Amino acid sequence: MTVDLLAIPLSCGFFALVVAAVLLVRRSERRLGRGPGAPSAPRMPGPDGGTDPIAAYLDRMSGELALPAADVAEVRAELAGHLADSIASLEAEGLDRETAIREALGRLGPAVELGRQIRAAHQSTRRLLAGAGGGVFAAGGGFVLGYIGGGFAVAAVAVGIAALMAGLAAAGLHLPDLLQDPHGIGGNSILIGLTTTIAAWAATRYAVRTSASVSHRTPHSVAVVWAAAGGLGFGWWALFGLHGYQSGSTVAAELCIPVAAVAGAFVRIERPLPHSPRWAVVVGLIAFIVVPLVLFAAVGSSGSGSGSGQAASFQASDLHLDTVAPMAPAQWLPDQIMTSGADADGASGATVINAQRISGQSTLPIAPLLSNWRDLRFESWHALPEDEPGPGGIDTHYTSPFAVQPAALNGESLDATFDFGRLRDAGSWWVLLTAVGPDGHRYRLDEFGYGGSSDFSGSAWDWLMAPQ
Repeated sequence: MTVDLLAIPLSCGFFALVVAAVLLVRRSERRLGRGPGAPSAPRMPGPDGGTDPIAAYLDRMSGELALPAADVAEVRAELAGHLADSIASLEAEGLDRETAIREALGRLGPAVELGRQIRAAHQSTRRLLAGAGGGVFAAGGGFVLGYIGGGFAVAAVAVGIAALMAGLAAAGLHLPDLLQDPHGIGGNSILIGLTTTIAAWAATRYAVRTSASVSHRTPHSVAVVWAAAGGLGFGWWALFGLHGYQSGSTVAAELCIPVAAVAGAFVRIERPLPHSPRWAVVVGLIAFIVVPLVLFAAVGSSGSGSGSGQAASFQASDLHLDTVAPMAPAQWLPDQIMTSGADADGASGATVINAQRISGQSTLPIAPLLSNWRDLRFESWHALPEDEPGPGGIDTHYTSPFAVQPAALNGESLDATFDFGRLRDAGSWWVLLTAVGPDGHRYRLDEFGYGGSSDFSGSAWDWLMAPQ
């Protein structure tokens, strides 16, 4: 067994990134929330026991600050202390308290203008840039932590749903399969999409809270920027970045990712972020690395082919091939033709279907034998699922093929290429060679054809744009 030496520093850097992001977020939370130890401005009674002019002044000034809660509390406390000292000094000079308060407040100037000056002093361009960088850093850590927590939550819900469906099935109530993938991998894609949705929500929420704290701004004042960035970034990733099995349910789960990113920047953003205990973070980080490796190894060992040959212990009538067209009369086609399929290459996953003469009386090449036939083509029809009992064959609920390719003469065979992995509803399929005979009617030239099943492979955008 070989060990990749580069994986060690990368793993250490990964853990360091997460730990640093968590520390940054926790520090930001202390600034955004007042907390039990945050300073607050003392309340002073008015000279006549009525409305306190100092508290009213501080309230008007605070309304213009637009700073995090801890900063507002700190500014109010410092200014209240300054006013108390100034009033005491004026009273020592012989002024009564009411006059001393008016004089002290007058020296500070209008409350609104003072609040704007203090805000400008706190919200510098340098802090804004630092807040943007801190938000990006926190978004990365929030995405990882959200993916870990979301993975556990989604897995728990999936187990509960599976147990519920098993119980209902045992009671005779069968719910429809929303995945509809013959190889059973649709569930994994949906789980990954939902987990990423939670991670996207956590990423933008961490970004907004941290960016607001570092730049000395309120979360709502930076939420629009991060919502736009998260919506566009995660939207592009959901449409074009995630590749693999796709279906209607999978694409719906993936399109929730940018929606969650925008919601994470706006919905109840003033509330503190939930934090997990340290032991939970450590266990989650280990599971985040180990579980995907195990899943990828299991998927890789199982493999996935684009088609499989049909069994031999059945008759042509069992496949309902007459739904496509009747078999060509033997006198018009003296040689038996057999259709088979094979992968063109592993990268594209396209399937090459070919038909060859396997027996017969004629020694002529295949081209002269088909000279009386025209419009030779391979037709792909929906077939019964391979996991159902029986030989499979044509699904009689359909009255037309879902894909057609012309049969190209290639030496002694007729070939056509189908990319079933880029057709939305290919599923289980059956391919047959047909042509128009001398009497003007279409016939099958192969007694059995070739069957298999495929899953759509690509991005969400590929699936949305793919033909049905």
